[in-house]
Amino acid sequence: MKYTVKLLIITIGLMPMLVAAQNQVDQLTKQWLDLDKSTYQLSQSWQLEQQQLALRVSLLKQQNKNLNSQIKQSQDNQDQVSQQRLALLQSQSVAEQAVSQYRLALPNLANKMQQLMAVLPPYLVLQLTPQLTKLTSSADLNTKYQSLSSMTKQIVKADQLIMVKQGVISLAGKELLTQQLYFGNAHAWFVTQDNSRSGIGYRQSGRWQWQEQQDIGADIRQAIMNAKNQVPGPLFSLPVNIGASNAS
Repeated sequence: MKYTVKLLIITIGLMPMLVAAQNQVDQLTKQWLDLDKSTYQLSQSWQLEQQQLALRVSLLKQQNKNLNSQIKQSQDNQDQVSQQRLALLQSQSVAEQAVSQYRLALPNLANKMQQLMAVLPPYLVLQLTPQLTKLTSSADLNTKYQSLSSMTKQIVKADQLIMVKQGVISLAGKELLTQQLYFGNAHAWFVTQDNSRSGIGYRQSGRWQWQEQQDIGADIRQAIMNAKNQVPGPLFSLPVNIGASNAS
């Protein structure tokens, strides 16, 4: 009984110490749990931020790649544009040189055409006069060369044809209404309506000339009839100026 009382007294005396120790353990446990929770939250937050950061880095890398690609494409396009511009400038330079050469050559060509016009048959001169006016008076280089080309084609074509024309010629200071037969651009014959006067036409001394010849009116009239009907006729001869085709 005496020991029991002592143990009880000791136990009662230790109670405050045990309670204090228990409370300290509880506080430490709570602190540990709070720390563990905070550590977990921090870890979760870091993982989330790490994922977001990694995503942002990936996006930035892709944007940088796209930007580099665009820069390269832009440089390639600029290089292509520069090459095209250079080719265009070279073509323009060649064209300008060609135009300059054509412009320099034109006065001589126009002068030669005017000299040629002087020895052409009168009907052909009349036919070519509008084109000659454009050649000598137009300010447009393209129009000038188109006129020159058209005149040249007409002259070449006429030189391969037999033509029948009617017109007034001047002979010994007198104007006569005649029918005319042209063989190319070098030889021609004429006869008046009443067959009273006839002759030949040719180019000589830098101009077209008419020369009267008697007693060939009937043959010229028959040749004109054959040419109009486009049928072979009886053989006959017409006089020509031997040097006419080469005269200028």
